[in-house]
Amino acid sequence: FIDKLNTIKGNLNKQFKGKASVDYFGSSLIAVANAKQIKHDIITTVFISFGTLMLILMLFYRKLFIPVIIFIPTIFGALFAMMSLYFLKETISAISLSIGAVLLGVTIDYSLHILTHYKQNSDVKTLYKDITMPLIMSSTTTAAAFLCLHFVNSEALKVLGIFAALSVVVSAIFSLLIIPRLYTPNPQ
Repeated sequence: FIDKLNTIKGNLNKQFKGKASVDYFGSSLIAVANAKQIKHDIITTVFISFGTLMLILMLFYRKLFIPVIIFIPTIFGALFAMMSLYFLKETISAISLSIGAVLLGVTIDYSLHILTHYKQNSDVKTLYKDITMPLIMSSTTTAAAFLCLHFVNSEALKVLGIFAALSVVVSAIFSLLIIPRLYTPNPQ
């Protein structure tokens, strides 16, 4: 609707240039402009945070594949959460997806935790013994905190809570499963 109004406005202003001009204002225009700005901000924020984290991790580890390995569980967790929300709610609000930049920081911590422990002790059994319970407890308490949004009177925040909780738990579990398989520490 707003795009059609903008086209009509542009045509009229071109046709009557110098004689008259058309402009409009209203809540629909503001709502659409806000939605477009939120979408742009979400994409920008996620890409800037993702790029910055990749750069920092590449500089720290001095290897390209390690940051990629670190992000795999996070991406899988976010995709799983979006897929689950599609089947549960059929719509995903932009507010829910905007938490992506925050979840990026929270969920890569699980991979970094496993990577750090695995680098210090390359025995997989010891790694799982040391890291599994703290990682599961950390992810479930974080998920429980996000699920508290389910009691808020906003549908967008309820969806946000489900998205964040699923992302966090699935990223932690997937980190436990995939990081030791993809990364082999150098012998010391």
